[in-house]
Amino acid sequence: MKVLYDSQHYCVSEFPGHDGIELVDKLVGRSGYLEGEVLARFRALMLDQITDDPTDEAVDEFLDCYGAMLTQRILLH
Repeated sequence: MKVLYDSQHYCVSEFPGHDGIELVDKLVGRSGYLEGEVLARFRALMLDQITDDPTDEAVDEFLDCYGAMLTQRILLH
């Protein structure tokens, strides 16, 4: 697993050998796996965010747009 972004609110991880990323909302305890066209659009938009040298708040605000896709509950044992 390769962590691409990590803040107090979100974590974005990539898994080698798989064409997808996991987006985790730490505050609500939900995650989602992005792949295919959704992943391609996400990567393009995320690159726009990174090139502007944004704050964590700006990136988190961008990631908030993907909140509806995070349907998997995270359970800690």
